[in-house]
Amino acid sequence: MAMISRVTACVAVCALSLSVDAGSAEQPALAYLAVSKGYWEVWVSQADGTKARQVTKSGNDKTRVSWYPKGDALLASCNDGTVIKVDLQGKETRIALEQFPVVDAVLSPDGRKIAYSFSTAIDGNDIWMANSDGTGAEKIVKMAALQHEPVWSTDSTQVYFISGDGGQAHDIWRVGLEGRDTEQLTVASLYHFDVAVSAAGDIAYSSNRSGNYEIYLQRPGSKPDTLTNDPALDGRSAFSPDGSGIVFESTRGGAPNLWQLDLRTRASKRITRHEQGARAPAWYRGVGR
Repeated sequence: MAMISRVTACVAVCALSLSVDAGSAEQPALAYLAVSKGYWEVWVSQADGTKARQVTKSGNDKTRVSWYPKGDALLASCNDGTVIKVDLQGKETRIALEQFPVVDAVLSPDGRKIAYSFSTAIDGNDIWMANSDGTGAEKIVKMAALQHEPVWSTDSTQVYFISGDGGQAHDIWRVGLEGRDTEQLTVASLYHFDVAVSAAGDIAYSSNRSGNYEIYLQRPGSKPDTLTNDPALDGRSAFSPDGSGIVFESTRGGAPNLWQLDLRTRASKRITRHEQGARAPAWYRGVGR
């Protein structure tokens, strides 16, 4: 997690009854990060973790990945503060953002904008947005202290993010791009990280409110519902396109790997088995509708 020192959780993926169109059978459903030759590189796979293959091989750590709308390329945020576009054959192109270094860069679902966190002072990160080619940078959240981990709504009209002052609370907020109005969604229940947003406006996130990092589901107007209950660290979830399940990271079994959880049955299963770890899943929204 950007700006916060903690072990990233990597969790299990379950057998969701998701249908993939026959015409798109070879289109990868998931992108994620896995260790290769000592670096976190971008990988892709089907929704059940099969047909996994490495995409990037540039030998620097990637920290976050998101899909371009056509499913033919990915945006990756790198540990050195750069942002790259990479096609599924592995060709990398750097995005020349006006700020450097940036963290947590993520592409909007419509492919038009990149949201990211940029530091102008110690413990003073802000949320910024730029065009997909890196031009037109503008600050979209003007708040004190740390703002990081931006996540887009599925209609690309809002950005969810984490805000904290360095104390014992980091909460989830969102900002509307039209009026730049902000709304706080969680209040002072210790740390909240790894936000995911469904098309229905449900949010999933990792929180240590119980003393251990578990994943919670919060639907509009409802109280949070605990999705996981395990001594391991669970976090960094991604909703399936139809909202019926999530993929998440968990350290169950040692190194972080990906698991799948069916929101209807609450059944879960592991879908990756990378010896040195897999994390940060991103689900392509054109698959599994």
